[in-house]
Formats: sequence, C-alpha cells, structure tokens
Amino acid sequence: MNTGKQEKRRVVLIGGPSSKRAVFFQKAAGRLGVPVHTVDWEDFTEEFDLGKLQGAAVKIDPPAYQTVQLCQMQRELKAYHSKLQRLSQADCHFLNPPEAIWQMLDKRGAKLRLLAHGVLSTEMFPEEITSTAQLETVMEERRCYSVFVKPRYFSGAAGVSAFRLHPRSGSRKLYTSCRLEQGRLINTKRLACIEGNEEASRLLSQLLSLGCVVERWHPKADFHGKSYDLRVVFQYGHIAAIVARQSKGPITNLHLNNQALDVGELGLEEGTIHKFGLGFASKFSDDLTRYLKGKGYQDELLKEAGLCSIDEKYGTHDKFWNRVMFPIQDMNHRVIGFGGRVMGEGKPKYLNSPE
Repeated sequence: MNTGKQEKRRVVLIGGPSSKRAVFFQKAAGRLGVPVHTVDWEDFTEEFDLGKLQGAAVKIDPPAYQTVQLCQMQRELKAYHSKLQRLSQADCHFLNPPEAIWQMLDKRGAKLRLLAHGVLSTEMFPEEITSTAQLETVMEERRCYSVFVKPRYFSGAAGVSAFRLHPRSGSRKLYTSCRLEQGRLINTKRLACIEGNEEASRLLSQLLSLGCVVERWHPKADFHGKSYDLRVVFQYGHIAAIVARQSKGPITNLHLNNQALDVGELGLEEGTIHKFGLGFASKFSDDLTRYLKGKGYQDELLKEAGLCSIDEKYGTHDKFWNRVMFPIQDMNHRVIGFGGRVMGEGKPKYLNSPE
C-alpha cells in the first residue's frame, strides 16, 4: 500500500572519515536530516561485500596520499583505479560515478573529450614523450620553445612543471615543485626555478618517464609583476565559481603556496565582471550589514537570507568578509545563494550561504 511517504535512500560515503570533504558532507547531510554511513578506504579491500551498498546513494571521496614520492603516488593511484573498477560493479546510485572520476583524472583523455565537444583548450602534443631529448626534438620541430609538462593522472599539482628551451643558446629553464633526492622524484608543493642544464634535463626526463601530457605554454596575464589566471567552474550552462590565482612563476596552482587575488583589482572590463557576477566582500565584517540595515532590512531577514550572522558576542555581522564572491545559480539561472573564497590563509577556504 502506498502511504504517500517516500522512503529516504541510504547514503554511503566512501573516503577518509576525518577528511575535510567527509566532514563537510556529513554536516550538510545532517542539516537535511539524512544519516550518512562512512566506509574508510582502508576497509574497502577485496573482501568487502558490495552487497552492503545495494540500493544506496554512494558518494566517493579520493583517498589521501601518504607519500611525497611520485613513483609511490603512481602505485597508489593504480590501486585506486582498481578499487574504482570494483566499485563500479555495485548495484547502487553513485553521486559521482567511478568511471567519471577516472576520466576526470586522465588529463589526456579529458582534453580529447573537450576538443571533441568543441571546447577550446590549450594545444596538446599528440606524441607520447618519455625523455628530455625527445621533448626538445619535438619542441624544435614544432618551433614551440615553452611547454607545460603534467603527469597524466596525478592531481593537486603534483609534478606539474613548466619548461623553456632557448632556441639559439639551448639553455634550459624549468619551473617545478619536484626535486630529486637520492634519485627519487619528490613532490615538495613549493615552486622552484632550475636553470642548470644538466639538473633540469635529468629531473625532466625522470618526470616524463612516469607518463605525461605536454601542452603549449601560453604566457599568462601580468598584474603587479606577477602572472595570474582565472580558475572557473562552469556547470549547468553557467559559471558557478571563479577565483583569480597569482604567482611569481608561470604555475598558479593554489596548492603550491600561490595566492588568491581579489578579482576586483584586476581592472577587468565592467561588462566582464557583470557577465560573471563577480564581487568582493571587504575585510571589514560589517559593511554589508550596515548597508542593508540602512535600506530598512531587519536582522532576522538578513540571517534567514544567509548574508549575516547573529551572536551574543558580535551581534549582527556579515557572514562573508575578505572574500572573492560569486553567485550560486540553479539550472534556470536564478540566484539561490552565494559562495566566497577567502583571500589569504583564512579558514574555511570556501564558504557558501545556507540552503
């Protein structure tokens, strides 16, 4: 008999129970009154019964890498791929399907899919390049003397490097977060510039031997003597988030101790800012509160809208401050909330208004 009540689907999170992703996911589910059962990657062995996932809604979080050695990362990534393949056999509803996760981690495959769908992307060399000597030959043939070298499957900027070969002198310059220790390639998460030809060649060859994609290096825009780019999240037909990233070198990834930049300082055309819906919450924690209250809005409405917070110590104050701001839209392009990324080292890095 249909009672008119719809039974809630079980939710299972596979990942590290104490990771930031897991904690935030559990908090969000808790606000909706949805219990979450967590399966640690360490418990997901060959003996794990996939029947435990039957009928559940399953969210997959990545495992935490416990090594800085790129060769070991490659082995751990291979093990992760095997687990994703086994997970795909479960009779459940995946919030992020295992096949899609692996496709996203494959830089070469992802770029080919973008090109197949008419999405503009930086030029990728089609050759499988495995040594510095081969790379330099291809660069000479293409008359392209600046390239990015990226491990095909790693994430979090591990191993990403920028290489420049002088067409006349043959001198080399390598920007990388890697270094060699006792013949092993180590990911330091700190960007360094190597100008010694022998050292750069040796490190680059070892990196290429892991399997990499090579892309044309397009110079980035400059702001106050540093290069910058915009990281944009595009989904449901519109831009959901945008962050400006700035670096002293050519690699702007924020995992490498680079810094987020106030988009408003870039001097972008007014039409561009309006098109993307970009904004900025100042470092003062009551600017928006004072402005909206001056327009006649009451504290409770501001709290309900998720724009302000109220507590005994600080009274009514802004929920967002010292952040790059962007609107959150639904599939019909209606603004349903706001997100903000902190400027500098504050916590949390990303903050969204409530449902």
